[in-house]
Amino acid sequence: MKSLSITLLSISLMGCFYSSEQKAKEACEKWRVKRAEVTITSFRDEQPAQPVDRAKELKLALSAIDKEDLSSYRDAEKFRSETRAFQIDFFDALVEEDQKGLEMIDHQVTARWCRTDSAISQILGYENKKVITRVWQNKQGEKGKGEVAKRYRY
Repeated sequence: MKSLSITLLSISLMGCFYSSEQKAKEACEKWRVKRAEVTITSFRDEQPAQPVDRAKELKLALSAIDKEDLSSYRDAEKFRSETRAFQIDFFDALVEEDQKGLEMIDHQVTARWCRTDSAISQILGYENKKVITRVWQNKQGEKGKGEVAKRYRY
């Protein structure tokens, strides 16, 4: 009895066999469409893993401008002043863009997909667990990754 249950378990873990590559693709596609995409509310733009301090970045940029040797320029102070103004405007735009990026919107996130591995005659069904469990976020390091969930051998 014990050997029969072990045999059944090992057969189920091996995956399914199909008579052709096309049949294996169809089976994987049938599995994929059951959870192809999941709608998840998250940030509009991908967020960095660590918050960005735009004020600190601007201070460093302005400090670099002030320290730059412009002695070879005829209108050095005019150039420095225009460069500073440009940097201030640029960082103001970045702050505004950062705020827009924090807006929460719905994303259609791919949860499952299929890939052919002809070297070993199988179709692999991938699944992203973070999407399936709805913990995916549009943030670096929080998107998860695809892992093989199904094998369709032919």
